[in-house]
Amino acid sequence: MSNGIDDAGLDRLLAAAAAPAVPPALEQRILADFDRVQAHWSAARLLRRVADAVWPDAPVWQPAGALALALLLGIGIAAVVPLDFARPDDNAGIFAFDGAPDLDAGQGS
Repeated sequence: MSNGIDDAGLDRLLAAAAAPAVPPALEQRILADFDRVQAHWSAARLLRRVADAVWPDAPVWQPAGALALALLLGIGIAAVVPLDFARPDDNAGIFAFDGAPDLDAGQGS
């Protein structure tokens, strides 16, 4: 170090120093605030609020079960229904950018 105190000397100085006294009221307030914040942001409470947003006043398993059933039905329908639909032969269903240009705009005139 630049001031001539090595690690062992610093350890001795810190061990000899008295710890600052924390007033009991401050300690209790800090601990009470910690408990209040922990209770406010609990995972169970968050899960309950999400479940109430989906399905109010129902047990947690009911919205989860309904969403899981809807997912399974969607996957089942997607597995059974063909995804390749036949297109008509005429160009009526082609989007304008999908077709070839009809004009030679400004080329060779």
